[in-house]
Amino acid sequence: MDFSQHINVVIWGFIVWITLAPKVANPKFRELFLAYMAALMLCLIGTSEIILVKPVAFFFTVGGALAFMYILLRGAVRIAIRK
Repeated sequence: MDFSQHINVVIWGFIVWITLAPKVANPKFRELFLAYMAALMLCLIGTSEIILVKPVAFFFTVGGALAFMYILLRGAVRIAIRK
């Protein structure tokens, strides 16, 4: 199971999970983020069970985990320009 062989699946997983992520401007952001986090956790648990049969599903969810980390970092890091 070579990671470089499945890099395109990881990228597609990242794009799909970023698209599914809740937007900060939404008034129910916290509830939606909790649902997003739970869905990703369940996908990781489910795909870890079938990694030997369908490694593509696992690598798709790895892209989702990278998207989740990106969302956390995007919310944690603020760059402000003062005048």
